[in-house]
Amino acid sequence: MVGRHILPGDVVVLENGRSPRPGEVVAALVDNESVLREYRVENGQSFLRAAHPALGRLIPARELVIQGVMVRLVRG
Repeated sequence: MVGRHILPGDVVVLENGRSPRPGEVVAALVDNESVLREYRVENGQSFLRAAHPALGRLIPARELVIQGVMVRLVRG
């Protein structure tokens, strides 16, 4: 997530159990694949967006499970 200044070797600290607000970075399970993306809601539909402008939306085909919301970044 270089677009959000999260670099290789960095550690993302997540809070489990709270609902994310649009624009927050989340760890999520999307159709059985773990990802770190920006949480968005548009027209009542939740989706994830990569911080890199060349990558598009990640809309789950079956399931979107938020595993945690980023609360801190520790530079590696």
